[in-house]
Amino acid sequence: MAGVDLRRVAFRQLHDHSMIKSPLLIILAALSLPACQNTLDQQVIDAQDKQVANLTADRSRNQAQLDRIKAENRTLAEQIAFEQSRNTELQQRVSAAEASLEAKDAETDQLNTSFQGLNVDVGRRGGYIVLGMSSELTFSSGKAELSKQGRETLSKVGDVLKTDYAGRTLWVEGHTDNEQPKKSGWKNNLALSANRAMSVADFLIADLGLDPNFVRVAGYGEYAPKEGNDTPEGRAKNRRVEILILE
Repeated sequence: MAGVDLRRVAFRQLHDHSMIKSPLLIILAALSLPACQNTLDQQVIDAQDKQVANLTADRSRNQAQLDRIKAENRTLAEQIAFEQSRNTELQQRVSAAEASLEAKDAETDQLNTSFQGLNVDVGRRGGYIVLGMSSELTFSSGKAELSKQGRETLSKVGDVLKTDYAGRTLWVEGHTDNEQPKKSGWKNNLALSANRAMSVADFLIADLGLDPNFVRVAGYGEYAPKEGNDTPEGRAKNRRVEILILE
């Protein structure tokens, strides 16, 4: 009996010792759980913060890119508006130039009709109307005095100029070929051409009553040929007096 009792006491003591140890382990495990949970939560929070930071940086970069694109679009829009405005202006200038040329063509045709049969060559030099008269029809060879036919021709030309072109500047130009005057008494063709132009201007002013404030004179001699001087026909065309009707 004594041996049995001793075993029971020993078993009971061991059991009681185990019962005391188990709650302690449970308590220690329970105490360690919050620490693990806190570490895990902090890692999640850090990851989320990093993700938010990345998203914020991406948003800033995207916004900067968007602002740059908007600025470029505004610049392009301004450039397009400027080019459209300039294109419109150029189109208006082209239209105005075309209308002016058409008007000059119509004016030239009308003058050709008015001077029909007078051997007056009506043309244009740039935007100016040019009335060309051969020296053979207006002057004797080597002379600067108007011939009878020259006076008659200029009378009809002057009537049109006085009626339709009052207030317009008239530039009278004298031209010759390249053959130098020999027995005519002129030092050179430049002097001859200038004096022929002066004779025409004097007739327009003194005989026909054109305003001298609007008449100009120039002599070019052989230095502004209309054709080549290597043929008789070319030299004949170069001997001329021209009246330019300026604006």
